[in-house]
Amino acid sequence: MANLELFLHNTDGESKEIVDWSDYRIGYYIQRNKEKSEENQDTLFIIGKDDYCLFGVADGAGGHPNGKEASYMVGESIFQYVRGTKPEDFQLISLIENANKSVIDKYPEAFTTLAFGALVSGDLRSYSIGDSEVQYFNSSGELIYNNIPQSPVGYAIEAGVMSQEDALDHNDRYIVSNLIGDEHLRVEVASKVALKKGYSVVIGSDGLFDNFSHETISNLVGSGGFEEGFNELCRLCTERGDDWRKDDDVSFIVLRKIKA
Repeated sequence: MANLELFLHNTDGESKEIVDWSDYRIGYYIQRNKEKSEENQDTLFIIGKDDYCLFGVADGAGGHPNGKEASYMVGESIFQYVRGTKPEDFQLISLIENANKSVIDKYPEAFTTLAFGALVSGDLRSYSIGDSEVQYFNSSGELIYNNIPQSPVGYAIEAGVMSQEDALDHNDRYIVSNLIGDEHLRVEVASKVALKKGYSVVIGSDGLFDNFSHETISNLVGSGGFEEGFNELCRLCTERGDDWRKDDDVSFIVLRKIKA
């Protein structure tokens, strides 16, 4: 089985590709915001070896110093850990805690989100901090899991106070209540899910989820032709038409199991 290693950080412009690894097809996309004065603060990483793969995004918090550096540090910590650790020895909560301490020690005013999936022997478990999102879809495109964005708006959606689509235009959507860089950190961890043929996973920064409803994302990449749906989502992110809500860095990964 071929190894897969991808680490994208501080990209200028757009980068996207579809690759196959093991029984899975993976598409990734990263695009800097359109404001020429700003740098891309997102980090995107995929590392697959033998029968395991870790993949995700970290989104440095705007409005704080060193967000780009914080997202890089977290992504690099995960990348190097996976390179040097056997999957049976993975201690991913400890890894997150150590990455958080490193950010606090080196960049005490910096913050970043983190969302990633750990796929080991066909079983997926996801981890998230902040408002980057993780979604699992079954082969029919039905949403079977979505993490809770750790924000007032995210909790309001989960409580049923507002719909996810209405929340896209809420004035407080920019507020995030928990981030890497906080001294007391909350980590959302999902139970394991055995990925079946046709199941899809989407992990992305808020640049994606602030601009598209869950229904739109499901219709594009939750089912149907992988290449067609993925490329259409990339096109919409690149062109950013009149209905684009929030100019921001956009990074996401779509993974689908294509073999039984």
